[in-house]
Amino acid sequence: MSNIMLASATCINGLDTDGPPTNPTRRLDLIMEQCRTSETTEPAHRPAMMEPYVTSLIRMLSQMGYTDVSYSSEERELNLRHVYLKTTAHFVQPSTRLGTDVKRMQAFIQTIVRMMVYSYPKLPLDVMSDLSIYYTYTVILDDCKQRTADTMQTFTVDLIHGSEQRHPWWQAVNQHLPSLLKHYGPFCSMTIFRSTLDFFQGCWIEEHEFQGFKNSHNYPEFLRRMNGLGHCVGASLFPKQDFDESKHIPEISTVIAEMEQ
Repeated sequence: MSNIMLASATCINGLDTDGPPTNPTRRLDLIMEQCRTSETTEPAHRPAMMEPYVTSLIRMLSQMGYTDVSYSSEERELNLRHVYLKTTAHFVQPSTRLGTDVKRMQAFIQTIVRMMVYSYPKLPLDVMSDLSIYYTYTVILDDCKQRTADTMQTFTVDLIHGSEQRHPWWQAVNQHLPSLLKHYGPFCSMTIFRSTLDFFQGCWIEEHEFQGFKNSHNYPEFLRRMNGLGHCVGASLFPKQDFDESKHIPEISTVIAEMEQ
C-alpha cells in the first residue's frame, strides 16, 4: 500500500499492535482514548518529520480560504466505531485474512480505519466501510511473503474470460470489489480496478527486492507510482451518489492526476 498513506495515519494517531481483544468494543474504546489523547497533544510532541508537512498544509488551506469543519469529536467516534466494526466483521473468517496472524491483522485494521475516518470525512459511511476493507486488503498484500509467480500463469486469460483467479489475494479481493465499486460510476470504477492491477504488479516487482540499475533514473519513480494507489485514492473521492461522472470527468481526472504525485 502507499507508504505515505500508512505513515500519515500512523504518525498522527499511533499504531497499537497489542493482541486481539476478547471484546472488540473494548478495543475500540482504547482507540478512541488514543485519538482523544492525540488531539490534546501539544504540536511540539508531533514527530519532527511531520512539522514541514503540517505547516505546508495549514498555509495551503489558509490561502484557499478553507473554512469547512468536518465533524465533531462525538461524530468522529461514532464513525470510527461504525467503520471499525464493519471492517472487523469482514475479516472474522480466516479465509479473508489470507494467512495474516490475528495480531498483525488487528494492527492493520486499526491503522486503516483511522486513515479512512480522518482522511475521508465527507464520504457516506457505507462507502467509507467498503473502502476500509479494500485498503486493508492492500496492506495484507504489501505485507505478504508468498511468491506470486506460481499463481499468475493464467492470470490474464482468466481475467479476460471471467474465470476464477488462482492467486488467493485476487480470489478474496474479487469477492469484495463488487461491493466497493457499486458506489461509483463506470469511470471511477475502472480507475479503481486499474489502480488495483497496478498495485498488485508493483508488489510483484518488489518481491525481487530490486532497487533499479545504476543508470535507470526513472525506475524508482515508476515503481512508486505503480504501487502508490494514487489513481484509486483520487477516484474514490467521487462516489456516484454525490457526483455525476458525466458532468465532472475533467475535474475527477485532474484530481486523480494530482493525487498520483
